[in-house]
Amino acid sequence: MIRMPPPSAAGLTAVAALLILSLQPAAAAPSPQETAGSPGGEEVLATVGETRITVEEFRREMANRGGSVPGSYATPEQRRALLDEMVRERALSLAARAAGYDRDPEFVATVEKMLARRFLRDQLEDRLEAAPVTDAEVESFYRSRQEEFLQPARLRAAWVLVAVSPKASEEEVARLADRAAEARAAAEKLPTGERALGPVAQQYSDDAATRYTGGELGWLYEAQADRYRWGPELVRQAFELPAPGAISPLTRGEAGFYFLKLVEREEARPTPLERVRSGIRARLMKQRNEEARARFYERVLASHPVAVDEARLGAIAPLAPTERPALAPPPLPGG
Repeated sequence: MIRMPPPSAAGLTAVAALLILSLQPAAAAPSPQETAGSPGGEEVLATVGETRITVEEFRREMANRGGSVPGSYATPEQRRALLDEMVRERALSLAARAAGYDRDPEFVATVEKMLARRFLRDQLEDRLEAAPVTDAEVESFYRSRQEEFLQPARLRAAWVLVAVSPKASEEEVARLADRAAEARAAAEKLPTGERALGPVAQQYSDDAATRYTGGELGWLYEAQADRYRWGPELVRQAFELPAPGAISPLTRGEAGFYFLKLVEREEARPTPLERVRSGIRARLMKQRNEEARARFYERVLASHPVAVDEARLGAIAPLAPTERPALAPPPLPGG
């Protein structure tokens, strides 16, 4: 039985790249006719042990190393240096085989994964990339799923808040309620062209964040009512306002008395196709690729029947416990 130190993961990857071809049975030593390049035979450039490096292999290696760039490998010395490197690599692969590296389980698993990825790329993924989603497919998907691309209704509202302390007396609450009613009455008298609550918010509102911006709360979306600091009830009231300029009744909330003014409203409308085209294309490509992979795996597995010992699979224990064990408390002093 061969014994050897286990190669590192990085070392295995390098050796895997080096030995992919050498996993096949070693080629017989070339005949003199093959070495000379007889008709129908490969032209052999060099032999290493019982293997050979052909002219075609050498040309491929030159191409892989930038040989198409003018001036590359122009001198015999450069070409000889490349061949010497290929000879060394071939000798290393033979030595590794002799040492049993090609039979190391981790190495074999690495090569199997490399082969599987290469086969998948050549037989499926390159073909998928060559068949992009067309504009017609994107537009058809957009038309058939119009409801998915609606921009939800939204509105801009302004408010005035008259804050009430939780410790306020009944008399103080009544006084603040009168102040809020006074503010609302002033809001109804604002000029028609006043976008928000302007001077009314500045004079009456206790909300520092909006007081000097006319009380504006920004864009509100009904579906996101729970996300706003003002609370879902305020957002619901804003969406009940019939038209821009409308003012809500005075309401007692957690922070105090407030009222709203609707500034602007946009109804739900379709998102323009150009804004979602790239997203739809990516979505269709992903869906197409997943379906193609599923069909591809089906065909491959149909040619290679699979049998699983479910009992043995179920009996395999995890390598680590599902939960980490609880840490024991430190011992008491003198314990």
